Amino acid sequence: MFLGNVKIEQKSVLAPLAGVTDSPFRQICKAFGAGLVFTEMVSADGLVHDSEKTRQYLKYEPMERPIGVQLFGDDPDIMARATQIVAAYTPDFIDINLGCPVPKVTKRGAGAALLQNLKQIEKIVTAMIRATSIPILAKVRSGWNEDKIIAVELARMLEQIGLAGITIHGRTQTMKFSGRADWSIIQSVKAAIKIPVIGNGDITRPEDAHLMLKETGCDLVMIGRGAFGNPWIFKRINHYLESGTLLPEPRPSEKLDVCISQFKMMTRDYPERSAVFEARKHIGWYTKGMPQGAQFRNEVFHLTDKNAVEQALIDYRNSLELLEKV
Repeated sequence: MFLGNVKIEQKSVLAPLAGVTDSPFRQICKAFGAGLVFTEMVSADGLVHDSEKTRQYLKYEPMERPIGVQLFGDDPDIMARATQIVAAYTPDFIDINLGCPVPKVTKRGAGAALLQNLKQIEKIVTAMIRATSIPILAKVRSGWNEDKIIAVELARMLEQIGLAGITIHGRTQTMKFSGRADWSIIQSVKAAIKIPVIGNGDITRPEDAHLMLKETGCDLVMIGRGAFGNPWIFKRINHYLESGTLLPEPRPSEKLDVCISQFKMMTRDYPERSAVFEARKHIGWYTKGMPQGAQFRNEVFHLTDKNAVEQALIDYRNSLELLEKV
């Protein structure tokens, strides 16, 4: 299918996830068949104020395409100026965050807080579209709370302005990440507009992706927390959608092979101390539920030398392979 003027080869895409979807993880997910990936949230204010740390979020490798950069902010002028800065990096899409429920974002009027101010959203998106020829997307929640479900109204407005596509997360801001996502909201939005709709919320298995596509009619499914330590979910979803059969989960030793590859990429991209500390959450996700996993995590999380961490991962991987042969 086409999103804007960009062809998306697969139905499953990687969500923008703060502190998770850096370039190494995006590359891993692309290798496993993610049809589209997004950067972590990027502060429009940080870009406009020329923060080198913020600009680092805009860097990506060619193999990550198609890729979207997700911006957050609440001021139309700043968002437009940030859009022009992002455009210089030539991503395939620029995405506006209208769904982050985290207080440090909403308290400043950005993210999901904008769901309470549709006129401000209209000003922001209009300014962004005028600032670039790159397709603009939006990721939204169903509303601020259950009494203020505005996804359909918002989607219609954004389509009229010229948005290229919209992602609907079937939770309100007040739900954050609790409870079950309401997929009927995604279905209602899809029925109300003609631009592509990406469904998001509670996709943790290939069967979930198939069911969301069937029940809502959405064009693509977005995987967020379901990809934590589980990048092969894209390959398994794609295979299931194409064949109706399930690929087996990778063996523990195979999962560690992927973890080791990601860690090596992180050590090339980050200073040593940052790579080691940033990798810990990923290592935790990859090794969850594995034999002697808790003991291994307790040991490796005390290491600060990248070579020691890599060797610990290799040793643990080899011990898992021995267990698989028993």
